[in-house]
Amino acid sequence: MVWKMSPEKVRAFPIDRQVFLVREVAAKLGNLHGETATSFWRAKASELLDLVVGSGRDRTAASDEVRRFFLAVQREMLADTVAESMPILSA
Repeated sequence: MVWKMSPEKVRAFPIDRQVFLVREVAAKLGNLHGETATSFWRAKASELLDLVVGSGRDRTAASDEVRRFFLAVQREMLADTVAESMPILSA
């Protein structure tokens, strides 16, 4: 038996769970400051919004997904900051 999926039933993997992409954007943002960081994020958010809308999501759901992605990026940046500031203990 062959299963056929219609395009309206296939959903793209959420961008906030694409660990490589989250880490890539977090690393880039971590090296940018001020207006450069803001410009980078706006361009990336616009690109991701277009990508998610292009995959079939409505604009509202796509905006929510981009917000979740930004939160994932912020969590990743915070995790990197905490890891860098923790002292290495030896026995």
